[in-house]
Amino acid sequence: MSPFASVILPYCVSAPPTVLQAIQALAACHWSQSDPRYSELSLQLKARVLNHLRHRINTHPQDIVTEDPEILVIMMFLCLYDIVDDCNQQWIIHLQGAKDIIRLRRRQQILLKGATQGVQQDPVSSFTELFFAFQDVMGRTACGKAELFGSTYWREEDTTINPWMGCSPALVSVLFSIMDLSRSRRHVIADEGHEAFNVRASALINRLKDIKQEMRIDGDSQVIQRIAELKRVTSIVYLNCALYGLTPSDSITKTYVRKILKDIVELLAMEPSCQVVWPLFVAAVELDPLDLAIMLDPDTWKMTDGRRLVLELLMKMSKSSVSSVTRARVVIEQVWKSRDFCLTKSSRERSPASITDLNDWEEYVMPVSDALSLA
Repeated sequence: MSPFASVILPYCVSAPPTVLQAIQALAACHWSQSDPRYSELSLQLKARVLNHLRHRINTHPQDIVTEDPEILVIMMFLCLYDIVDDCNQQWIIHLQGAKDIIRLRRRQQILLKGATQGVQQDPVSSFTELFFAFQDVMGRTACGKAELFGSTYWREEDTTINPWMGCSPALVSVLFSIMDLSRSRRHVIADEGHEAFNVRASALINRLKDIKQEMRIDGDSQVIQRIAELKRVTSIVYLNCALYGLTPSDSITKTYVRKILKDIVELLAMEPSCQVVWPLFVAAVELDPLDLAIMLDPDTWKMTDGRRLVLELLMKMSKSSVSSVTRARVVIEQVWKSRDFCLTKSSRERSPASITDLNDWEEYVMPVSDALSLA
């Protein structure tokens, strides 16, 4: 069961009125994407929540460091609001604010209980921290910026699938390491040489190949298990592009992209509300512009164009996903336009002259992906 259902919902039943207003604002914002009549209501509710939050912090600043999860829960729903609202860049501000509050609270807990004692948290606070940390990691895969939240949330040995994340902390740990190595690869090569970089990159690809993600509880977990495997495969594509400079025209990229798209089609047929925005985004931006026949359409028995398939999947996901599918589509289309403009360069198989050169992901994806949420 998702932590939103098992942890957040029970808390919200008896939570202060502002928390309920934050939920209502998010719901109205989601409905407004297909029905503009809800736009004004969503803005009014959001304004009330923001005013209450500002008033509480200004009049009771000590609440920032208390163990009461209310403030972080409200910020989480405000963050989701701005993500749904075409990925308004305000969501990053909520992320930064949450990071500061979490840091202050941990410092206060250490002062009160001592550094030798582990910091104990209630389930609601634990989940809100995980929410912000996961948003940070997945957004950074696109834009490549430095992290706000550290790696302490992602234990390498924890292979238990989190139903909300759709993968295990162990997989996120690998993603975190891929991003860090990609950002620092020029310094690593300059200081330690190509061999040291290759050793680190090889270790990460081996971790991705060996990781076995498992559900903690029995039951109908087929969809979640498949999503976790889909994200593992997607991580391989991301690693190849971010570390080895592979491009859409490389045969290994084509093979993985086709598999990812095929799996997404099957998963959405099983569960229309499943969260596969990140795999679809990675497959879409690494789709070869010349790949006009990517899979067989079961209705028409004709081969489907890759880009048309991506747009159809995005349209399908937008009806049930509480995420910024609209903004993801805008970024994807910008990447496609850039690739079309440079088609002669991207249509032939090639690798960067050096690992330290600007790779395909840095050239096409990063410049247009700032503040994109992919969690």
